[in-house]
Amino acid sequence: MLIGEARKPSMRSSSTTLVTAAAAILVIYSTVIAAQTGQGVVRGEVTDSSGGVLPGVTVVATAADGRLLETTVTDRVGGYVFRALPAGPAILRFQLEGFTSVVVRLGVQPGAETRVVERLEVAPLSETVVVHGDAPVDPTPFSPSSPPPVVTPVPVHDRDSVCGPAKPSASPESFGTIRSGRYEAKAGLYTAGTELIIDGGMLNGLEVGQNLVVRRYYRVRGLGHARADVIGEHSAGLLQIVAAGERLSIGVVMYACDELMNGDFLASFKPEAIRTPDPMGIPAYRDAARIRFADEGQMLGGPRRLMV
Repeated sequence: MLIGEARKPSMRSSSTTLVTAAAAILVIYSTVIAAQTGQGVVRGEVTDSSGGVLPGVTVVATAADGRLLETTVTDRVGGYVFRALPAGPAILRFQLEGFTSVVVRLGVQPGAETRVVERLEVAPLSETVVVHGDAPVDPTPFSPSSPPPVVTPVPVHDRDSVCGPAKPSASPESFGTIRSGRYEAKAGLYTAGTELIIDGGMLNGLEVGQNLVVRRYYRVRGLGHARADVIGEHSAGLLQIVAAGERLSIGVVMYACDELMNGDFLASFKPEAIRTPDPMGIPAYRDAARIRFADEGQMLGGPRRLMV
């Protein structure tokens, strides 16, 4: 009996050692597998100057070469997460109507999680750049030239079909963003005929003569009985590429629904087809539609304005 009892502690010690070793091997193996995927996680939250959380902030993740990686919107507690960003340099852009845009440069580590917490300030149109690590060297901008750019006219119907509000696509599309005016670097509002510098070039799919829609996101408050704010997509105008490099391009504003601004992104131009008017009918006054919200910054009842 004494001999049997003396052996029990030794057996328990061996079992504990085996369990500990197996757990350590599992942790090391999981870390190696996560690192081999070549992807990392970036999460964080966005607040205002008082420390209150900001829901509805659009967070756009792009690669260092301008490629769009992923887009998300902060939840009701101001949180966001990108669960599978490619490892390497990345850029996060935080945008919300009425607040300054913030750009954050960071390095995504494979198999690791990076936390980025940002604060947006209420201010005029401006942009704050926060650099994490070594900042890349900005490419040399285009130098002004005296001859005016050559543009291809756009049919009036195709041009006018650009304007109007929309619900953001589930798969956001962006060929680049407006950096500034060609002859002035400070933030501004741009109208028809203005030449603009675009952060995006041939590597993003841009080419000379291409027409693109200029868009931005905005938040709609108090829509019906919905508790959460609705994110809308506003089309600001039409732009044509007149010069394209690998990462930078020059575009001319062909048509402005209102003003274009720095940070607006470029999307494919798909004009509406000309349709035959419906035959005259009898008005259904008792079954009239109700306007839920109009396009951003537009006057209700204005001619040729689309409303939802």
